[in-house]
Order: sequence, then C-alpha cells, then structure tokens
Amino acid sequence: ADITRAQLVTTLYRLAGEPTVTDKSALTDFSDVPEGKYYTDAVCWAYATGVTTGTDGKFNPTDKLTRQQMAAFFFRYAEVMGMDTTARGDYASMVNADKVSEYAKIPVEWAVGAGLISGSETTDANGNKIYDLNPRGNTTRAQTAKILMKFCQNNGL
Repeated sequence: ADITRAQLVTTLYRLAGEPTVTDKSALTDFSDVPEGKYYTDAVCWAYATGVTTGTDGKFNPTDKLTRQQMAAFFFRYAEVMGMDTTARGDYASMVNADKVSEYAKIPVEWAVGAGLISGSETTDANGNKIYDLNPRGNTTRAQTAKILMKFCQNNGL
C-alpha cells in the first residue's frame, strides 16, 4: 500500500521522540489539519520545525506521498535534527530524472548520495538494466520502511 503524507510525518515525529508540541500554528495555517487526528501533533511539530511547509495553505494529510516529497521530508528532518546533509549523488542518468521538481532537487541529490534511494530497477527495450527515479510516483509503505531503516543506520539511530 502507498503511504500518506500524514503517515510519514507521524513516523518522523515519533522518531524525534514525540516532542511536546507548543506551536500549533499549523491548525490555523493549514485548512485541512483539524485538532484531534492521529497526525495533528506530528503535523504541528513538522510545520513549527520546518520539516514541512505545506502548499497553498494546506498540508494534504491524506494525499499519497510522492518519492520526491519523501526525499524532501527526510532531508528537512535531517537538517532539523542537526544531521549531516552534505552527501550528494548524481541522479541525472536515471529515467525520469528530469521530472524532479525544483524544490526537491537538493533533497533528491542528498537521498541518492546518502544511499537512501537508487531508483526502481527495470529494463529498457533492449533488455538493459536501468533505474527509474520516478520522483512523482507514489511511495509504498515497504519502500518507506526500507528508506527509514537505511536512514537510521546511516545516522546511528
């Protein structure tokens, strides 16, 4: 199954130790984040710390998470937690590399350089092994679990 934006932010919030949330400005700044949902504190925390910025006054908690959004969330989380975000990897040779949105270019470079993502292995018309970055494709829960495991291993968590 695909993972939602709320599910990933909740995962990162829990990884951070579920810090006490005092800044609840996300409740007023995001029209789609109500009080009392399982993800409310996580979104408030993520917004207050800069792990998320939302789009056009919304967080879109039930939207499926794209691969480039996932890279951006992990990158911002690493920055907020004071982790090393200097790794950079070249993804230009991957299929659909040109589809990475401007906001996600550095996070995707970091995620590739940090070994968190490598693209989905497939074959071209000639039978050659190629890797599809698929930045706007949905991220599955299984992919997220694998990336989370690598992220934690890389950062001694």
